[in-house]
Amino acid sequence: MIELIPLLLSCAATVHPDTIRDVAWVESRMNPYAIGVVDGNGIMPKTKVEALARVKELEAANKGYSVGLMQIYKGNFEKYGVTAEKLFDPCTNLVVFEKVITDCYLRGKTLPRALSCYYSGNFETGKKKELAFSDTSYVQRIGYADEPKYLIPSTKADQKALSADIEIIGSTSKNKGEIRTIYPNSVIKNTTIFSQDRPTKILRGN
Repeated sequence: MIELIPLLLSCAATVHPDTIRDVAWVESRMNPYAIGVVDGNGIMPKTKVEALARVKELEAANKGYSVGLMQIYKGNFEKYGVTAEKLFDPCTNLVVFEKVITDCYLRGKTLPRALSCYYSGNFETGKKKELAFSDTSYVQRIGYADEPKYLIPSTKADQKALSADIEIIGSTSKNKGEIRTIYPNSVIKNTTIFSQDRPTKILRGN
């Protein structure tokens, strides 16, 4: 297992470090020599020499497999000009990961869809539960909750989306970086105003 130090994270500089860490943990448990085998058990070599030997065996058996920190699938080797040996270098692996996840995100528009695309090549499979993984989906294993699709969204999720309405007080504040919510001076709720030249009365709803 390796530590994703800042220098290594810079190999995929356009991807947030949290996303890199979460995907790396789910994909390889931070093992740069990890090998995922299609329709088979994962392999966790301890050295590059051992990893290359196992790849040779898989190639001889014509098996599908993924390698390295972010588990790059062999079907992508030619497209990105890499080999299994090159991908056992964590930085090279992250460079390819960045290209794949960026393409998925630009097409999918949301991170869960991008993660599904990275995992399966499409925007839906990664959101489906799998018996082989304790009935969880790939997106769940990354850390997303399995929430029903409501017509009316969660108040908490909506509040986060409106976080731009929170004003950050600058250096002139008594406490630098203080977060303050700005409220309007008054609120009129469920009110109908009847008027000709000017208001004459206010009728408040039930």
